[in-house]
Amino acid sequence: MAALLNNLTLLLLLVAVLAPQSSTTAFQQATSSSYRYSPATTVARSTATSSSSTTTVEVEGIVPPETPTKSRTIKEDGTGLYQEDRYVTTVRYLVNPTNKKEQVDFEHSWTSKAQQLATTPGLTYFHMGKRAADFMGPPLPDTEFNYQSYAVWESKAAYEKVCDTLPIKKKVIATTSAVEFDGTDKDGSPANYDGLFALTVPTSVSGMAGSMSTSSDTTIDFDTSKRIKREGLVASNRFGIKPGFEKEFEEMWASRDSSLKELPGFVNFQLLRREGTNANIQTDDGNIYVSYTTWDSLKAFNNWRESDNFKRSHRGKSSTEDEKPKESPYTKMPKVVTFKTFLVVSAKDGM
Repeated sequence: MAALLNNLTLLLLLVAVLAPQSSTTAFQQATSSSYRYSPATTVARSTATSSSSTTTVEVEGIVPPETPTKSRTIKEDGTGLYQEDRYVTTVRYLVNPTNKKEQVDFEHSWTSKAQQLATTPGLTYFHMGKRAADFMGPPLPDTEFNYQSYAVWESKAAYEKVCDTLPIKKKVIATTSAVEFDGTDKDGSPANYDGLFALTVPTSVSGMAGSMSTSSDTTIDFDTSKRIKREGLVASNRFGIKPGFEKEFEEMWASRDSSLKELPGFVNFQLLRREGTNANIQTDDGNIYVSYTTWDSLKAFNNWRESDNFKRSHRGKSSTEDEKPKESPYTKMPKVVTFKTFLVVSAKDGM
């Protein structure tokens, strides 16, 4: 029962956890209480009761920092969008959801690939992720991927120098086209991103060295009859943003509080901006942006939830009667999806 309550608490809080912490802009007003999909004024309330205790969770809106925590570089292409800090390549897979053996075999098929990636120049972080809980928005379709490879590179140029040598080269060749994912391709389907506003800490601080890192002294039990041991937790939030709202959306994230780095167990964070034309992305999943935060454990996540940092960033923000409703920036309701990670590769500086 205690485990059930912990899981329920996690689900209730992730809704607000993944929202940006921002300065007040026209975009933030557009996502205020006048519009139901607001990530900045999310309120989650629930009560879970057991024979021994009652747990009540209440999460209010997010108060932005007074000033941006770090100067950022704007792209020179006239869009007003931010220059990426990293380049991220992912491949999505749908492995039989009802067949554990197929899933176990799939996980172990990545062992040698992770070992090769660990020695690849330009790679700063890698993990495989198995989809866990999801909530908010409509239910995920039956064709939704349940595994995802996640590779972070120093830059797109660094990736392109080695992409032809990668063990997953057939599906991770750099492309500006988004391909619709329908779960039928056993080799997976790529989705690549610009990594914005990267935050990370050295592995000596996070405590998550990565089982497959060349510097790791961790011994992995590769019993092929069992799932590979999980190493971390990813909390992600998917955003479909209307054309014209991208700049203000990024401004909101650029101004957020970066004090996550101070917390034990924090591993890394990026706001992912999908590569490809808007039309192609809409053909695929419609997620222009994805926030992506990695913790070394559920315990680390819960420690953050109980910290002063959490309390400061989740105080309620009142609105005035003079504020007029703004056009919604969203094409759909944000969707929260979590992953449990394994076969982690990490640079010593974290990412």
